[in-house]
Amino acid sequence: MWLTTIAIIIIVINATAAIITVFRQPRDIAATWAWLLVLLLLPVIGFILYWFFGRKLSTNKLNSLATQQRLGIDQMVASQQEAVTISQESGAASPFAGAPELVRTLLQADGALITTMNRVRLLFNRQDFTKALFADLRTATHHIHIEAYTIEPDGVGKALVQLLTQKAEQGVRVRVIYDTFGSHRLNRAFWRPLVQAGGQVEPFLATRLGRANLRINFRNHRKITVIDGQVAYMGGFDIGSTSRKLAITRDTQLRLTGQAVASLQARFFMDWNTTAKIKKVHFQKAYFPDPADNGRTTMQIVGGGPEQKLEAIKLGDLRLLALAKRRIWVQSPFFVPDDSLLDALVLAAQSGIDVRVMVPVHTNQPMMAKATEFYLNQLVKAGVRVYRYQAGFLHSKAIIVDSQYLMTGSPNLDVRSFKLNFEIAAFIYDQTLAEMVERQFKLDMAQATPYTYAMVKNQSHASQLGADLARLFAPIL
Repeated sequence: MWLTTIAIIIIVINATAAIITVFRQPRDIAATWAWLLVLLLLPVIGFILYWFFGRKLSTNKLNSLATQQRLGIDQMVASQQEAVTISQESGAASPFAGAPELVRTLLQADGALITTMNRVRLLFNRQDFTKALFADLRTATHHIHIEAYTIEPDGVGKALVQLLTQKAEQGVRVRVIYDTFGSHRLNRAFWRPLVQAGGQVEPFLATRLGRANLRINFRNHRKITVIDGQVAYMGGFDIGSTSRKLAITRDTQLRLTGQAVASLQARFFMDWNTTAKIKKVHFQKAYFPDPADNGRTTMQIVGGGPEQKLEAIKLGDLRLLALAKRRIWVQSPFFVPDDSLLDALVLAAQSGIDVRVMVPVHTNQPMMAKATEFYLNQLVKAGVRVYRYQAGFLHSKAIIVDSQYLMTGSPNLDVRSFKLNFEIAAFIYDQTLAEMVERQFKLDMAQATPYTYAMVKNQSHASQLGADLARLFAPIL
């Protein structure tokens, strides 16, 4: 009898603590129910998981990130918003890449300045990316800024540190921000030669415990490199690889010159000044040189993160999908969208638009892959053409609309990328680039198999149950 009483008391205390824990911080209803499920079904263990994965960033950190957003661009954003409004109200041909609604959405949600006369090189292969990056790093004379999610201590990672050390010894200002979760295999010894040469290295949002991050649910997934304020890289490729994970050979990376480099530089400054305890950087002309302006691509660089009141990248994706008249082609390593994105794709497909979604068969995260399966099943039932890439881990993140507009960068099409991670994306208004990514999509289709409604119907009950269960935890994966 007394054992039953103790068990009831423990259950009541656990349930009460779970409710208080989850509701003490505002979050969307799906994440609230997911965490309640974890805390109620896994007493003690659930609270340990919540301590590391469920707690939000402190108010001070969020305020610091929001403050850094005001790096003197507010006035330019306001001017561009006014120009877009005048253009729309006058009915004149839009000078804003034919998509004034999308431009205005991104200006409002993230202060994403529209930049013109950019030159963009698309890189789809890891070897091509690594070769181009190292070639540009060797030319640096003033500064090198790197913001990375994963740097591996393999041959490429070690070669990077060696090259950065040489540059620092030559007087080049070298600053590196890395994510402690994505780059968990690195230690202080890895960075020691660079630091001793005068380079600066900071783990993103480190705590008093140093590299230890008790809120590992918030990860800096941005991949940015800026060289002398003239050349920049952004996209999906990490630096280096490891035999412990599936090799990523296919992704989408951008090499940029032109006005957009300043946007990536400003983003790096904001993140550096938020995470660095000392040696913060301030505006200097040398970090923002006049661009060559010899390109023809118009684009907006959009940041996403938990400090935002609006999910800027997701809003941009939704507005981008709404532009479609003929086709929407999507690639993502994981596909775990919220209802708004899922509904937008389904609506487009049922309106007669050619909607295609491609994901890899093989990934490094089995739970996310299983949750992806649930959402792919919904797409297939709605008439979306789904493809599963067979030739390794497809890591590309891209949305191509009507062979005219393109979104690519670091965010996956999942809840984590929109709500929890710090991400960076490029919304590109350039038919030539969109068609290049579309051609690559067709090449990838040759190494992919269609995922059909017949396959969904033939799935075992166990497989469907696994997908359903994984989907329950999608908001916190």
